This record gives sequence, C-alpha cells and structure tokens, in this order.
Amino acid sequence: MVSSVKYVQLKFVAGLAALAVAVGVCHLSGCGPAEPAVYRFNAVQWLKQERLFLSQGEHFNEGYQTEIGSLLTAVFGTPDQPLIPALLGEKDPINDVVTSQHVDLAAGPVRADQSAGLFRRYCAHCHGITGDGGGPSAAYLNPYPRDFRMGKFKYKSTPLRSVPTDANLTETLINGVPGTPMPSFATLPEQEIAALVDYVKFLAMRGQYERYLMEELSNLDSGEPLVRIELADRYRQLAAIEVRDSDQSREFDDIQERYLDSMFSRVGELLDDSVSRWVDAEDDVTEIPDAPAAFSSGHPEHASFLKRGRELFHKKGNCAQCHGETGVGNGQIDSFDDWSNDWIKTPGVNPFNPQTFQEFTQAGALSPRPARPRNLTEAIYRGGGQPEKIYLRIANGIEGTPMPAAPALKPQEIWALVAFVKYLPYNDVDALDAMK
Repeated sequence: MVSSVKYVQLKFVAGLAALAVAVGVCHLSGCGPAEPAVYRFNAVQWLKQERLFLSQGEHFNEGYQTEIGSLLTAVFGTPDQPLIPALLGEKDPINDVVTSQHVDLAAGPVRADQSAGLFRRYCAHCHGITGDGGGPSAAYLNPYPRDFRMGKFKYKSTPLRSVPTDANLTETLINGVPGTPMPSFATLPEQEIAALVDYVKFLAMRGQYERYLMEELSNLDSGEPLVRIELADRYRQLAAIEVRDSDQSREFDDIQERYLDSMFSRVGELLDDSVSRWVDAEDDVTEIPDAPAAFSSGHPEHASFLKRGRELFHKKGNCAQCHGETGVGNGQIDSFDDWSNDWIKTPGVNPFNPQTFQEFTQAGALSPRPARPRNLTEAIYRGGGQPEKIYLRIANGIEGTPMPAAPALKPQEIWALVAFVKYLPYNDVDALDAMK
C-alpha cells in the first residue's frame, strides 16, 4: 500500500489524468501568458540523470516526464491550486511545517485585494513561479536568485545539512540580503511574511521530491519502470472513459491502486524524510556561547585577542586561502556553489567552456559563475553583521557554498576570528603589531 501520502489524496490523480499530459507538455515547452501557471519541469536534473546513467545519445522514455508531472500535481497541486501533502499518522507532521491558509495566501495569481498571489507579486520575478531561481530577471542578477528546490539555504542558525528555522527565513525576508539584489520586505504585514515563509518551504519540499523521483530513474535496469509505464498507459486509457461498465470499473480500481503503489513504493518515505527535516529544524539550532571579555574593544587584552584572530585567520582557520592575505576576497576564486556544482560536475562539463554545457543552459540552467569569496574589508555581511551572526557563519559554514564549517576551532578561537573580521574594514592590519 501507499506508504507516505494518504490514498484518498492520491485519487486526485484520476481526475487529473488528462490534465497531467497537458501539464507535462507545459513543463517542457512553456505556456503562453493566457495559459494557467505551471510548475516548471526540472529539465536540468533530467538531463543530468541521462548523462550519468545512459550511454551517449540515449534518452529516457519521455513517458516518465508525464509520470513525474502527474505525481507532483497529485501530491502538491498546481501554482493556482496548491495541495498540502497529507502524511499518515495521528498527527500529520506537515501541519507543523506549513499551513494551507498560508500556502493559499502566497500562491495563485496576483489579486488586487491581496487575498492571494503574494509569491508572484513579490518573489517570482526573480525566483520563478517554481522557486527554481529562474524568474525573468534571474539571468541579469548577481548573485543569481536562490533555487529553493535543493532545500539548501545559506543564512541560518542551523548547521550544514540542516534546513533553516522559520525565524531564519523570516529574518531574511525582513532584512533582505545586503550586497545582493534580495530586498527587504519589512513593510509587509506579519501574516504575509509568515505566508511567504511557508510557501518557500512548500516549494523546497516539492523541489526535493521532484529530484527524488528523477534520481529513481537510475534504477532502470530493475525492470520496474517499464511496469510503471505499462500500468500508467492502461490507467490513463481507463480514466479517459467517461462511462465505464462494471468490468472496466473493477479493472480501473485495481489498476489505480497498483499504479499508485508502484510509483510510491520506493520513494514514499523520502517525502516523509523531507518533511521531518523541517519539523526538526528548531532542535538543530546552534547554541552561541557568550563572547569572552577580551572581545570588547575596551578590555585591556583586546589587542592580544585581535592578534590571536589574525593568526587564526592565516593559519589554523585557513581563512586567507579564500579571502586573501588582507581579507579582500582575492584568494581562491574558481570554486562554485552547490547550485552550480549540482550539474557542472556532470561528466563532460567544463564550467569555463560554454560549449560543454550548452545543453544544460538550453534546459534552463543559468551560466555558471564562480562563487567569489567575500571582501571582508567592505563591511557588507550578507548573513548579518552582528557578531553572533558572523560567529555562526564561521562555526557552521555557509550551506551550499565553498565556505566550510570550522569544527576544529574552539568557541574562543571563533570569537577571536569574529573580532578580527570586524576589525578589518576600519583599520590597518599591520597596525596591530604596534598595539599593546
């Protein structure tokens, strides 16, 4: 039986059988302005899976695109009519992650009374309706807008491989991200901020689930996918019959159950896992210890504390490797973030040779740009300039970027680095040697 999503919700597929084919076409070819909004098919991930698991020139059966589209529509709905995945259990954990009230407020077309459409009003032009970071403005922005589908977020109080808390996402919306095109939405009412936070999580879970489904394509040699396609073909034939006789009705009920079980038997638990990560986010928050007394500029040992931070910057912390000897960001400048690495590490792709990744950009990928280390002398801190925020960036790293966590550093050493980083924009580093 279906292990992850309530069977009653999955019967929604039956009513969408004809729609699913149209949705699959829209996903791949795009729809004109008069067409209903659709979530864009992740053609870049599809192409990557083909490159990884098929011989050169071979392609997956296009029927799988329809199957993935119909499943996603059954579980998450459409941009105009989103659905909250309903998980099994006495208390659905999804309700602790997103609410239908918030998702309905954020989704849908823009309305004059602002009763819906918040995401398209404020976010989609950069992040895209799908949340894939591919909105109409995306290619012209530096850095590119965030692609939510990987479930990775940079500025948060949780460690690597953990999702952010609601407070983290709320803070990003209210403060924006300094030094980037991401603006502040501090003027929005609290409920609208909360609705956008929930919808970002909704899009992230949907995107992750789509990736899970595509990763299943690597199991083609098992024979199961062919059975799925055969089931799906018969399922759609029966679904298209408006008036079925009794034998056809019994067959339809049997085919529907087998079809849904086949599609979810191997990936159902992954949806549960995606939801659980968000449920557990609050438990993953990193505790920030108090700064030592020497962190204060008025403390008699502050100069020694700064010198210790400089030493850590160049040696144990190894910060200079990327940020440069003077912190201007001129160290290692040929690394990429995870949103690019996700596909540029595909065999045959050279991120510095556009001819090798033309197929990926045609599929919707944005041309890769190296992730430049921050120029610490500019005092522009994208994750916040408060000492506690910088502490988190050093301790936990920055998810999805070349900036690593620092598990080898003790809390006092991290605080010394924070003091040095805060010192860099306004002072001559060499002047430290003259300080007592």
